[in-house]
Amino acid sequence: MIPSPRRALVLAALVVAGAAPGRAQALFRAETPVTLTLTTNLRDLTRERDSTDLRWFGAELTYTDSAGLPRAIATELRARGHFRRQARNCSFPPLYLRAGRTARDGSLLQGNPRVKVVTPCRPSVAEYQQYIYLEYLMYRTYAALFDVHHRTRLANITYKDSANRVPPITVTAFLLEIEEEVADEAKLEHADTKGAVFDDLVPESLDRLSLWEFFIGNTDWSIAALHNIELFRNPAGDYVPVAYDFDWSGAVNTRYSFPSAQLGIRTVRERLHRGPCRTPQQWAPTIAFYQSKRAAVDSVWALPIEGLDPRRRADSKAFLDSFWPILTDARRFQRMVVETCQKQGN
Repeated sequence: MIPSPRRALVLAALVVAGAAPGRAQALFRAETPVTLTLTTNLRDLTRERDSTDLRWFGAELTYTDSAGLPRAIATELRARGHFRRQARNCSFPPLYLRAGRTARDGSLLQGNPRVKVVTPCRPSVAEYQQYIYLEYLMYRTYAALFDVHHRTRLANITYKDSANRVPPITVTAFLLEIEEEVADEAKLEHADTKGAVFDDLVPESLDRLSLWEFFIGNTDWSIAALHNIELFRNPAGDYVPVAYDFDWSGAVNTRYSFPSAQLGIRTVRERLHRGPCRTPQQWAPTIAFYQSKRAAVDSVWALPIEGLDPRRRADSKAFLDSFWPILTDARRFQRMVVETCQKQGN
């Protein structure tokens, strides 16, 4: 268990977003896909991924601005992540993209010193491109349900090798804001402190988040380990959890995802609740909240996404829709959620 959030010890562990309020963030203020070219030492960038000391590679980002003028920004790229970064799993890693203040001011990156880039991890395989569209929709769904969330933007990206040693790679990816920017946008503090248990979190936020993971068929999360979970501290000193990284969910259903053998389920399409223990009466407000958001979820999954296979969309939506009857069936909810829980944390 972490100490009380109001104690000075925890205050010292907080990472405070240092951004000035009110700054322009053109990148995440729009929803239309942006088209970018990133020129870098592409061969070495995609090879150096299993090291524990990852390097930043100089890169030039080019795009056309809102006035139709070509723009070029000096940036840097670095591999990041865990499973998708490892060469044995993927041929192309997820990335960090960063730029200095002088380079980004007045550009598409203004207000975003660093962003995450989520690219198909096997660009030559069409199925992996579909995963990107579906995970992007998962982030949009999360944003429709939760006030505190990561903003996203689809991006049509061409990666070029500065030495022409490998051919260009053109994909649709999405850009994802980092935790410090989430904190800044929500006027919270990011807390990079492991060891939290359920009692350390705002109950309403925890209940909604744990039912979210059940909703999408995701067991690949841990609050104590900060695995695919981030914690933020509000002005009252309470912790709010935020989920991210949804490619191992049943809703996305990637070919590489699988549940831990310790969980007793065989596929990611078997829902398993790994959240707190509550009575049916205690769950009632969370159930009502989700039911009130069904139309918003449906609206997200009706968004036009160029390139998304309609069959993939329909399959993921059908999986999500199988959640709603569970909420209205007291016996099923009792068996699948109330009786399957973690007493202290996960």
